[in-house]
Amino acid sequence: MDKNGFGTKATGILMPTIGARKAFVPNALPPAMVSVERFLPELSRATQAVGELKGIGRSVPNPLLLIRPLQRREAVSSSSMEGTYTTLTDLFLFEAGAGEAATRGDNREVLNYVRALEGAIDGLDILPISTRLIRDAHRVLLSGVANNRGASVEAGELKRDQNWIGGRGRIDSARFIPAPPAETPRALDSLMGFVNREVRASPLIDAALAHYQFEAIHPFADGNGRVGRMLITLMLIENGTLPQPLLYMSPYLERHKDRYIDLMYAVSRDGAWEDWIAFFLEAVAVSAEETIAVVERLQDLQRAYRDQFQTARRSALMLRIIDLAFERPVRSISDFAEALGVTYQGAANNLNELIAQGLAEEVGGTYPKLIRFPGVLAALQVG
Repeated sequence: MDKNGFGTKATGILMPTIGARKAFVPNALPPAMVSVERFLPELSRATQAVGELKGIGRSVPNPLLLIRPLQRREAVSSSSMEGTYTTLTDLFLFEAGAGEAATRGDNREVLNYVRALEGAIDGLDILPISTRLIRDAHRVLLSGVANNRGASVEAGELKRDQNWIGGRGRIDSARFIPAPPAETPRALDSLMGFVNREVRASPLIDAALAHYQFEAIHPFADGNGRVGRMLITLMLIENGTLPQPLLYMSPYLERHKDRYIDLMYAVSRDGAWEDWIAFFLEAVAVSAEETIAVVERLQDLQRAYRDQFQTARRSALMLRIIDLAFERPVRSISDFAEALGVTYQGAANNLNELIAQGLAEEVGGTYPKLIRFPGVLAALQVG
């Protein structure tokens, strides 16, 4: 990237870097001029959708029944955007210890995303959103991954070499060159100052600005997209927009990946903040609406399963097994037994009844034997 179309409307400065190229250092947030009128309809829709999602989260007796599967759905989509592919079913199989799924490095990397996000959310109890919190998440994200998937990168450490986007490994043909390593700590500290400032505007607009800024800085050698999308969730929890982590945007962003990337680039080059914010708010609204639909499907299905066995006066253990299945729809019999505090045989007897009724099924060729709930897995899909 030389000037590459970056002129007076650019939202940062170009600085010399390797290969006689110029790297982009974004200006501090917030931007000086943004016309809110341009995206008022999107802001209204997004605010309403998030409010409805917040209400649903408060009405659920055990939010983990929704949070855990939704986090895994987010991990699959966010990782897919970075070239790490698995399915939601395979991820649950891997987490449950399925032999074939356990040999796939992609599953480990996607589960790392879950662990990193969970750890960062827990970290909010003792830390503000900060460089330290973000670095800790990055460390977990890249823990134990294959050499070609970031293991050579120093997990949890800011980049020490210039990185770039596009160009097929060549900086001289890169589409975008983010902040040089020497400028990265200062730029990241400035972003954290914006995130934690006392006087704030709309939390959704703030999230749009901060997500762009993080990606423009690109502070790590690898994993920036995934950590940047975690930042959205962390901000909405930290500022009280959502009491539980129920909003995940990666499924929408994955479907619109080219537009997502092009609009962030247009902010850097052309100062096109309004178009980016409008897109981001659209993504928030659609993601919240899709999540509401998923939550309603899960709640309806859980209610139907429970009604079926309450009416039949079955063992109370079955109802507890059903609840556990909505939290993690693939488990070993031993895992069910441990979670319920019963013997292996006691759990197996009740699971066999659920299998006979078509609610559950054995996963062939697994040891220990795994049980999955296909209806729950289907309800988690968008559409």
